[in-house]
Amino acid sequence: MHISTTPYINGHEIQSNKGCVFSQVVRGFAIGQGFFDGFRAIAGERSSGHEELIEQIRAEALKEIKEEAARVGANAIVGLQVEIDPVSLRDRPMILAKASGTAVVI
Repeated sequence: MHISTTPYINGHEIQSNKGCVFSQVVRGFAIGQGFFDGFRAIAGERSSGHEELIEQIRAEALKEIKEEAARVGANAIVGLQVEIDPVSLRDRPMILAKASGTAVVI
């Protein structure tokens, strides 16, 4: 599956447009992870726990959008956008990854 953040894939012509595809992944932090990472943030250190979680949900959102594109008969996604946002569910901090793009055949 070819993926591009631009509206085209270099060296390929878009044969057909299969429409917009989306994915969303929401994950919470492990118990205690936010507590200890909060101390690291105060000390000016990087939070490896948060970074790992963000990378995991970003990868999962990309996997899901590729599956959705394949389901509609596409072999590429153009105009890919991925957003990572903090959210809260019942006062529990979580991370939301959203991916969107246009499924195409090249």
